[in-house]
Amino acid sequence: MNKLLRLMRRNDVEATFIVPGPNMLYFTGLKIKQSERVTFIAILKNGEIHSLVPEVEQDKFKAVFENNVISYKDEEGIEGALQQLKAVLPQEDFRASVEYSNCRVTEYRVFQSLGCELTDADHLINALRLIKEEQEIATLQNAAKVLEDSFKATLPYIRSGITEVEVAAQLEYEMKKRGSAGTPFETIVASGPRGASPHGRAGGKKIETGELVVIDFGCIIDGYVGDICRTVAVGNISDEARKSYEIVKEAQQHAVSLVRPGMTAGEIDEAARSIIRSYGYDAYFNHRTGHGLGINPHEEPYIMQNNEMILEPGMVFSVEPGIYLPNKFGIRIEDTIVVTKDGYKNLMNLEKDLIEV
Repeated sequence: MNKLLRLMRRNDVEATFIVPGPNMLYFTGLKIKQSERVTFIAILKNGEIHSLVPEVEQDKFKAVFENNVISYKDEEGIEGALQQLKAVLPQEDFRASVEYSNCRVTEYRVFQSLGCELTDADHLINALRLIKEEQEIATLQNAAKVLEDSFKATLPYIRSGITEVEVAAQLEYEMKKRGSAGTPFETIVASGPRGASPHGRAGGKKIETGELVVIDFGCIIDGYVGDICRTVAVGNISDEARKSYEIVKEAQQHAVSLVRPGMTAGEIDEAARSIIRSYGYDAYFNHRTGHGLGINPHEEPYIMQNNEMILEPGMVFSVEPGIYLPNKFGIRIEDTIVVTKDGYKNLMNLEKDLIEV
């Protein structure tokens, strides 16, 4: 919060409005979802924080902010609460920042009614969330352990004849047993030709002997997202599939090995892409190499071509190259990487060699 206030003063922003979602969790610890009832906090440049909330939610906010919680009843609407908030806001035209990426038109119109010039808060907040603090990294490490332990517990269930959705259900059950608050995205279990779609959600298809199975899944631990992908072979697979797996493994490990401060996100992407290109499979690697992780499953930095963002200590992102051959199979290997002062730390310990069941 103090870092945000410094950025607000530097950018001549009098107030920042935060709506329910990832940034409210980041700044307050409150896990509130957007609903038909308008809810937000106003962070003022002088350090005051005011909440405008429906009465049904006021106790949650009062537990965090003892004062300055303005509530309204459903039958009354928000107009009276807005008038109370206006009394503590700057009285003349002022600049306020709002989350363009999270704010709905509903909230945006409310903010417009406050008589301020609205600017985008995302660049201010993203700059803070981009660099993880030690506690955040520790939470992401805990999430990585939940993922790995859950995957190991699920492996015995992966066999010919079981459906993809059954594997996904077992995996999600194992994660919940270990404390996950749910899944940040729909679990991917894609076998055989379905694996050639990078986002092949688990379906009713039965896994068959001789197939590769792409398993990409995530957990939520204390509000932070863990994300991992492994590709499993069921029975004997073709020489082409085995060769392709080794190419992806080489690309993934090469890209990870180059992570350090001063490199650009684009250079890490190219490190993985160049290996796959050297074997003639570049046309079959059709997505970015990675994405940032934190409260959101996808956030900055994005490890992709032409991204000149310079890596700094505290950045956390995935490295997950792949090869996807239409009507045949898909392969992806994903780890979570932290940039350190002199290199990197891989939060994953799970083996990268082909897992055969």
